[in-house]
Amino acid sequence: MSTVQSFDQFVKFLGDNKVPNRADAERQIIELPSKGEPLPGNLLIKWEKQVPFLQIIHFMIENVPVDRIHEIETAIIRLDNRLEVGGFGFDHTSNRLYNRLTVPVIPPNGIDPMAISQLGHGVVRSAKEFLEVFQEIVGGKPGDQVFTLLDAIVAKRKAEATTNGGAQA
Repeated sequence: MSTVQSFDQFVKFLGDNKVPNRADAERQIIELPSKGEPLPGNLLIKWEKQVPFLQIIHFMIENVPVDRIHEIETAIIRLDNRLEVGGFGFDHTSNRLYNRLTVPVIPPNGIDPMAISQLGHGVVRSAKEFLEVFQEIVGGKPGDQVFTLLDAIVAKRKAEATTNGGAQA
């Protein structure tokens, strides 16, 4: 199968290739192991029912305190506006911060399942890259300082990599 055009075809592809997953046909959500520690949970692939898109989602921080939501929202807006590919969001129903990428799946071409995998790895990588920044904001730092926090964390990672024998940050 070179491309998939639907939830059912993607679930079949995963089964044929013995990729561990949990599929919820009613909600059209597939949960895949992300190996994204320290991120909570797994990678979710949600096939939209009414529009030709799928969403690739990984939650980053759960149970964000209500008094920190405004600062998280401020940071999300600033990051999503400046990054080449934004995608941070906040679920007010469950107080969870997430990273999401929305991808078109236009019939009859569909999408290559390996592209879904690569995009999923990108979502996980981005969530992990910015997790510490958002943890700082949840911990009390102002959201409008997101880039200052990011710069400090990147500098710390580089210093640690140098100290640890040149491993990449």
